[in-house]
Amino acid sequence: MFVVVSTQKTPSQLSERSPLRLTLGQSGFPRWHHFPAAPLQWDTDTVVLQTFLDNVSRRLIQEPHATHEAMEELMSGLWSLKSSATPESWQTLVSQCVSHPLRRLIHQDPFSQRSFHKPRGYAGDAVLIDYIYSRNCRLGEADDVSPLGERIFAFNRDTPACAAVRARRDLVASVIDEICVLNNRPDILSVACGHLREAALCRSVTSGDAGRFVAMDQDEASLEVVTHELSEYGVVPVCSSIKSVFRGDLARERFDFIYSTGLYDYLDDRVANKLTARLFQMLNPGGRLLVANFLPDIWGVGYMEAFMGWNLLYRSPEQMASVASSVPESELAGKRTYIERHANIVFLELTRN
Repeated sequence: MFVVVSTQKTPSQLSERSPLRLTLGQSGFPRWHHFPAAPLQWDTDTVVLQTFLDNVSRRLIQEPHATHEAMEELMSGLWSLKSSATPESWQTLVSQCVSHPLRRLIHQDPFSQRSFHKPRGYAGDAVLIDYIYSRNCRLGEADDVSPLGERIFAFNRDTPACAAVRARRDLVASVIDEICVLNNRPDILSVACGHLREAALCRSVTSGDAGRFVAMDQDEASLEVVTHELSEYGVVPVCSSIKSVFRGDLARERFDFIYSTGLYDYLDDRVANKLTARLFQMLNPGGRLLVANFLPDIWGVGYMEAFMGWNLLYRSPEQMASVASSVPESELAGKRTYIERHANIVFLELTRN
């Protein structure tokens, strides 16, 4: 059997600088010379990802009944790739996801699309979190969502990460009610409050049993919602960044309960340590500080980064405990970390003497 080797150039057209050079032997058959000194290096992860994304795209388009399974496959595959990739190679894979036609399908889900495009300049804004809380893909009457977008959202809203965000809200609401039982009209501070949805779930807030409730956020649009929906219950909106707890009028105030649920996901260790120590100093005797952070290696992390542009700083329980390293032990009446039931978010709770 003979194998015919064809090229786009004749032997005489191949230059000495070509990696492979073709000559004719005495028998008249072509003979290859100058083989590469080492095997060619293929980016196998990229090749595998391309095929993988193509397959998910096909299933989303051709198998409407299998949207859940296709999204589960996508989320699991991206989690696996991120878990085994170096940070540099993972960024290459993320770029491939962004440029792949699958992204246009995924972004028919308004939740994923909003996170990726960041209309307020950051991914996890209060409107995005409302998608999770409400489990509704149409937050506005004019929202136009395709059937595919509805199906993708129906999958995303029930992932463990989204379920954990709802559990985080409910947990904070229960702590607020507990604080109000233990203290007569306690003063409360929510740092980076968003739409402060937990307050509406608190019997103590809606019945007027809470004292001064300060809702601090740097997003004016979020505070407009807080003012409209919660000012009648004594909630006081304060538009400011976390710098206000270090200087200014707010820095001189004291509270019985201070909490922040989503902020620490964006703070590096230096800022997180400094902020924790400062918030602790703003507590009254017997006061409590509660902060939360997503755990490392959650199932949805690859999807969040590749298709939602949602990049967080993750902390283990040990790392979360360490953000309190600047708090004097002599002033601590209690310190503990715990994980919510979906095992996606860790909490750090500090109590002052």
